[in-house]
Amino acid sequence: MLARRLLTQTHSLARPQFRGFAAAGDKFPAVDVDFGFPPKKVNMGERLAGKKTIVVGLPGAFTPVCSGQQVPSYLAMQAELKAKGVDEVLVYCVNDGAVMEGWAKDQKVAGSMITFLADPRSELTKALNLVLDEPPVMA
Repeated sequence: MLARRLLTQTHSLARPQFRGFAAAGDKFPAVDVDFGFPPKKVNMGERLAGKKTIVVGLPGAFTPVCSGQQVPSYLAMQAELKAKGVDEVLVYCVNDGAVMEGWAKDQKVAGSMITFLADPRSELTKALNLVLDEPPVMA
């Protein structure tokens, strides 16, 4: 979140502002993402209806910080999250369902409140206005 705010502030003159966050009560886009492989379609609007859910968009499966810190922190905080009424944590990346399924096994999220979802066509990312498609630094 902080990185998104800093990026927005840094590039605010050159590009449109990113929202980068949602408030309680916001309507979530009813976009389909994939679960597992072969992929099963999951409509985010339907999946979130009537639940208290944390949706986490991460830059990619198997990245060192995501695998070593971010996902393990959600696993470690499950009791606290449940005590606050959180029903589930949905982690999504712009990867395909096979990669996300492999990463879920690697992170041992089976049986936890965490579900990994794939956004292979960036549809959810686009609907949330979170696409970061910067030109290469030396371009």
